[in-house]
Amino acid sequence: MIKKVFVILITSIIALSCNNEQDNTNTPEQAEMNEIQRLYNEAKTVDKEITIWGGGDAPGRLDWIKNEWEKDFPDIKINVRVDLSKFLDAEVDQQLASNTLVPDVVQLQTVHDFHRWKSEGVLENFKPFGGEQIPNNIKDPHGAFTPVYMVTFAMIANRSLVSNIPQSYADLLTPQYKNNLILTYPHDDDAVLYLYKKIVDQYGWEYIDKLIQQKPQWIRGTAAPTAQVRKGNKLATMGTAGIFDKSLDGGAQVVLPVKDHFLTWAQTGAIFKTTKHKAAAKLYMTWILSKKMQGLWGEWSVRDDMPDKAEYKSYKTYPNTSPTEFINFMLDRDALNNFSKQIEAKIGPVQGGSPLTDPAILELL
Repeated sequence: MIKKVFVILITSIIALSCNNEQDNTNTPEQAEMNEIQRLYNEAKTVDKEITIWGGGDAPGRLDWIKNEWEKDFPDIKINVRVDLSKFLDAEVDQQLASNTLVPDVVQLQTVHDFHRWKSEGVLENFKPFGGEQIPNNIKDPHGAFTPVYMVTFAMIANRSLVSNIPQSYADLLTPQYKNNLILTYPHDDDAVLYLYKKIVDQYGWEYIDKLIQQKPQWIRGTAAPTAQVRKGNKLATMGTAGIFDKSLDGGAQVVLPVKDHFLTWAQTGAIFKTTKHKAAAKLYMTWILSKKMQGLWGEWSVRDDMPDKAEYKSYKTYPNTSPTEFINFMLDRDALNNFSKQIEAKIGPVQGGSPLTDPAILELL
């Protein structure tokens, strides 16, 4: 009898152990990997390539994505084009009208166009695996468009050269920053424009007058300002992105204002109904939202289940930033264009060529 009980006990322990091992392989991470592998197996039988058009203002902005894709999915060639979102969406409209669509996936800043494209019925509804971790207020409920990563525009300062890290936009008006700021033309970039709208709302137009008196270097694109601060040629900038890790930022520290508003928005992706390589596109949208890819991005993830970026806590913990407020700003095109004209009247017209091709801008990177 004792021997029989002992055998039953051992059998139960072995069975329990096997079940635990099976449970360990059935984690959310493993389920995600399995789904990506399934989509890859499906895609590579019908698609040999995929084309991504992504918003950006410097060559190589999406190289981190291209490089990882080539490692993970060698059987599907990836073509990546980077340009200003406002130019890419205009081309997409032309191609949709002529049934000559080139990109399989677009991921852009111009969120208002995704709302318009949805109303026009040209977007493919697709909910990527893991999409339930994305807040409802920044994604389409039917999967017509989905955020792919968060971008934050605040201040960036060279922490080795400034006497004190600025805590507000008003700090950039102090004497040490005169002739030592490099700024993106706000009326050339809707995201930068939003930040200036919040500054004017808080400080009034007098702030812009005082900022102009600081004699900043105005430039197209947001990449060169960050690069110039990192290199120590300028002390600070605002209205551009950086890296949420002081061990990796090269000295160009992202500064989130203590009280002043700063911008956080979701770069948004979508597949069109006329997308040529739809299986590969669905693989891409699932993969870009994976924990691996969200972890590689230098700022916040769109997923709620990702860990904080170093000492930069989740954007949800900051009462002075609102991705949904930016969406509303982008949707009201009349108000946006009116403010843009007011800013231009103060600063003057945009000077210089495209930040992706102008040699004078490229040499600053």
